Amino acid sequence: MSRSALLPALFVLLWCTGYLVVRITMPDAGPVRFLAYRFGLAAVLLAIAAVALRAPWPGRRVDYAHMAVVGLLLHAIGLGGVWVALDLGVETGVAALVMGTQPLITAGLAVGFMRERLDRRATAGLVLGFLGVGLVIQHKLVGIGDPSGLTAVVIAVLAMTVGMLYQKRHCAHVDLVTSSTIQLAIAGAVTSTVAWWIDDRPIAWTVRIFATLGWSVLVLSIGATLVLYMLLRRGDASRVASLLYLVPPLTAVMAWAVFGETLSPLTIAGMVLTATGVALVARPGAAASSGAARSTSSRR
Repeated sequence: MSRSALLPALFVLLWCTGYLVVRITMPDAGPVRFLAYRFGLAAVLLAIAAVALRAPWPGRRVDYAHMAVVGLLLHAIGLGGVWVALDLGVETGVAALVMGTQPLITAGLAVGFMRERLDRRATAGLVLGFLGVGLVIQHKLVGIGDPSGLTAVVIAVLAMTVGMLYQKRHCAHVDLVTSSTIQLAIAGAVTSTVAWWIDDRPIAWTVRIFATLGWSVLVLSIGATLVLYMLLRRGDASRVASLLYLVPPLTAVMAWAVFGETLSPLTIAGMVLTATGVALVARPGAAASSGAARSTSSRR
């Protein structure tokens, strides 16, 4: 595997495990309370790493404000909304379908506000990817549970989409370690406040919870997030977001391996369709031509 393909593959693999963590922890922990611990511990570890590495901290107040916005949108509201929705009874498939619209929303906003360009082939890839996601999760589209849960997941996908674009536009120049520290600290403070207010379910501190919390902190909040930010710095937001189409198919494979869930012919067909769509969006020549177009525009 080439170096250029390693980071996207690593991001998708790590991000997929987040859905398994939700399923494992839900019986033993309130969603917001668990996320408060996750964000807070990740912020502490990253702060220690920043000091050890002598990473530069932002010198402008406005940078801290930008990072606070990303921490609120991407982590606290984005991830928090998904966890709350699932806890309120929204089916995993429904949540995955709503979150599956993120690449389409990202592409629309990126084209409209960040002047990114998508040719017909990339646009077709985005549509194919979404159709593929629908086939992968079609057997899980049972119900939405509490209507407030559906509202939570809709808010989550919008917040996560805007958060990714905001990160790329306003925080790309800041050191990855220090910026992630600040973002996660903000997310931890917000979720701690919300947990104190509405989430009265205590955490059952079992070995399973300690293991999933450790994984969530080290692999998801630190590892996967840093890889995501590296990808955003290297490429268009719309193409990076298209990688999220691969999350439901790979998660289905993981659920088959870990929980014994079945893989129907429609699910497998959806995986092929999704992979095809992502390949169309993320083809090597597309990003280069888009970047060249922006460079030419900036010189005029």
